[in-house]
Amino acid sequence: MTTQDKSSYLRRVIAACIAGSLSVPAALNAQPADNPEIEEVVVTGSFIRNSAFAQNNPVDNVTQAEILESGAPNMGNYIRDLTYTQNTNTVANVNAGNSGGQSSVGTTFNLRGLGENSTLTLMDGMRSVDPAINTLLPDIAIDRMEVVLDGGSALYGSDAVAGVVNLIPIKSFDGIRTRVSHQRSESGDFEDNKLGILFGRQFGNGLNWVVAGDYARTTPLMHFERPRSLRADYGWTTSGGVGVWRELVGGTPDPGEIHGGRLVAPSLVDPDCGAFNDVTDFGQVNNNPSGIRLGSNCYFNYGQQWPLAEGKTEANLFQHLSYELPSGVVLEAQMSLASRESENHNTLTYHLNVNNREALVVPAAHPANPFGVDVGPWAWRPFALSGTLPSFADPATGARKQTYEDIVQRYKVGARYDITDTWTANTYYSSQRQHRDYNAHMINMPHLAAALIGQGGPNGNEWFNPFGSNDPRSQFYQPGVTDNSQELVDWIAPTVPFRTSQRELTVFEVNATGDLYNLPAGMARMAVGYQMRDIKEWNNANPLAKARRDYNSSIIDTPPTDRNYGSSVQAVYTEFELPLLETVDMQIAVRHEDFTTYDLQTTTPKVAIRWEALPTLAFRASVGESFLAPTPADARPFDPNENCGEIFFGADPITGGTLQGGATCSSGNPALAPETSDIWNVGFTWEPNDALSLSLDYQSIEYTDRIRTIGTEDVVRIEFLEMLRAIGSSEGAYDSTPGSATRSAANAWLAAGGSPLASVTRARDTQQVQRVVRQAKNVSSVWIDLFDMRARYTMDINNLGRFTTTLSATYNTKYEYADGGAQIDALGRQNALTGVVAPVPELKSQLRLAWMRENQSASFTYSYQDSVIFDDRVNNLLTGVPAPSDGKVRHWSIANAQYTHVLDQFFDSEITLSAGINNVFDRLPQRLPVLGGFESRLHSPWGRQFWASVEWQPF
Repeated sequence: MTTQDKSSYLRRVIAACIAGSLSVPAALNAQPADNPEIEEVVVTGSFIRNSAFAQNNPVDNVTQAEILESGAPNMGNYIRDLTYTQNTNTVANVNAGNSGGQSSVGTTFNLRGLGENSTLTLMDGMRSVDPAINTLLPDIAIDRMEVVLDGGSALYGSDAVAGVVNLIPIKSFDGIRTRVSHQRSESGDFEDNKLGILFGRQFGNGLNWVVAGDYARTTPLMHFERPRSLRADYGWTTSGGVGVWRELVGGTPDPGEIHGGRLVAPSLVDPDCGAFNDVTDFGQVNNNPSGIRLGSNCYFNYGQQWPLAEGKTEANLFQHLSYELPSGVVLEAQMSLASRESENHNTLTYHLNVNNREALVVPAAHPANPFGVDVGPWAWRPFALSGTLPSFADPATGARKQTYEDIVQRYKVGARYDITDTWTANTYYSSQRQHRDYNAHMINMPHLAAALIGQGGPNGNEWFNPFGSNDPRSQFYQPGVTDNSQELVDWIAPTVPFRTSQRELTVFEVNATGDLYNLPAGMARMAVGYQMRDIKEWNNANPLAKARRDYNSSIIDTPPTDRNYGSSVQAVYTEFELPLLETVDMQIAVRHEDFTTYDLQTTTPKVAIRWEALPTLAFRASVGESFLAPTPADARPFDPNENCGEIFFGADPITGGTLQGGATCSSGNPALAPETSDIWNVGFTWEPNDALSLSLDYQSIEYTDRIRTIGTEDVVRIEFLEMLRAIGSSEGAYDSTPGSATRSAANAWLAAGGSPLASVTRARDTQQVQRVVRQAKNVSSVWIDLFDMRARYTMDINNLGRFTTTLSATYNTKYEYADGGAQIDALGRQNALTGVVAPVPELKSQLRLAWMRENQSASFTYSYQDSVIFDDRVNNLLTGVPAPSDGKVRHWSIANAQYTHVLDQFFDSEITLSAGINNVFDRLPQRLPVLGGFESRLHSPWGRQFWASVEWQPF
């Protein structure tokens, strides 16, 4: 039976069950008087309350105590170590660009490594305008975290392809609790500090109020502070502040416009390239300021200017107010505000061929021109490490340090009430908003062009020297002649504050659940609901780009404009719990969503069965579908000049050269279809006594039509494959050498227009890539089979205390993907050259040993993940670092230790003192000849860290 046939059959089964259930009259009033009252709880994964010890779906519950005892400095690092997550954003490293960029800011869940947008993250059951964990709740206000480890679209709608995460806040508290924590690396170059306060009051008249806030400061960790990995980093480019030029023939300077000339060979290397490198060690800051000369290239080492963790300052405020009326109706109001100010470090300026080569002219008459002819830049950037730098440059590294602030506001009002004796309902309305304000440090393109011809500065009469002689260390330096004044540099490189984006989300939802009717095996239950959500997005182009004055946006093309898009969704859903036998019940759920903006409709079903073979042993099985609709931003109109930046790495298979120095831009794709997944799961939970708990699940996932923003290298490869088909050649037979038969055929194909499927712009004479436009597309599929296991055993040993051992593991038996072609095995591989999947170790596990005795506790946690096959390109031209001798990115293991002592009679208060060591054995990442110098998606660079926290709670 095909997947489509299975889906149709599943829908028919569900429709029959729904029709049969709704045909029973007066179902809502059915409630046997002799039914004993039982404790009922709501667990993420179902809207129906039940008291079963094991759920129909695989669910992991994480308490605040477990998070604290892990010693993780923040939620992002805790999430990274969970066995069922992959490629979590905690390390800022460009190495992760292919399968999800990493910034270390705004960590979100990435279940199974299927992408952060494939996991639906909720806060108290409510969708969030920003799913980043560190803006949802203050850590001190988290009661628990529930993770549903299979698809949840049948209940929760779009985005729940890989699963659902629900952060549940503390809603009832009486008193005050404060917590302060400090963590730092052993070398003292990285700190994480946090202060949290929780206050609650139960007024006794049905009014309950909880308010919590925290403030956190994380210092940046720059790559030069980890010289060991920096020395292996493929963080160099052929374009630097001391650069390479070519003679310009027929060009006419016209600041802000193209010059109309052409650059002719040979390349002219700045005489100062490599001439004044007082620091040459790649592991040190400000190394090789005048570049490194190899042949006709002058390389610039930019890796030293990038962070491993961005500095950030975060503040969160949360409050929950509930009031129970005499009628039993409970009114609720929630408010949360979050602010996150981040420090973004990157190279001071980018090199874009489209602008540099088409618009900039250095005339022969320039007082610092060493070549005696008109020249234009071939591989050059305005500022790097030499000469006078813009005032906004980081004094430590010369990096461009830009701050941006994310503000998130959430408001929610709702009510819980009884409809009948057996039916309860919940209604809420939520309004949320997120915006980002950016202090962008830019280059004014017309100002730069004017300054190169002696018309720069506020008075329009200054020359800007683009050569190495602008640095006092140069042998050609002449004060007052070759130097650049700070006033001139800042005129060329201004700071432009603007709001880059804004997002608004409104949600209205009403649902009801209760008894339906008595079946021979017990009471059938039902839940029904309706949801309306509306999302609006605004993306603003930077002011210089809109005015065609920005160095990072092509001045040749139509300038970018401010964009706004939105999506409106209407959804209805229903769920049934049907006892088939006394020990067997079935859960049936179906949800229909109508995306009115896209004229798109989806219906997703799910069926689950639970069999309690023994009072302590339950088996479960489920099968269902999930989907992920395109976001308004992904489905926005196409614009080839949006979100442009420099290409730092990659090979061009057509020319045999590199992609470095070209521009990469991203744009929308209004033709996107939704992603879909089919997931089935079988497992069991066994709890023979209070001491032992064991659960095991086997899961199979088929994830199709994945929406993926095509990477720069992928776009170029699509063009390459189109070219091979057009000229009738194969990849193995193609020869990129100029003059070969296949290269000549490729040149003719490019001259005739090239591929309509790949948005690649090339230079007319050399065919070198000048610009690549990336789009989100439905291009890939993923197939996964895996086992999830969790075991816990607790043992009391007389006066020695209680010992608890917990073992969690995820073992992948299959991880394959297709990206427009045949299925490819990704299991146990680094997957460095694809953007479809992240590195996939076969095994990821965690062992935790905990001890508790009276007022003392301690724990030791050991996290492990398998090695993977190294399949990245080796880039060691300058560093000489070899590829792994065994061809593997080695396994990774981290050990953490923690001790806590509670002073419960300390001046009418309780004080909890905790201390710990993370990475006890000071494990360092394996050095690799790749971007970043290590595999940041698997290994972490922090080294050994020490932490301490104090919690105070008066009686």
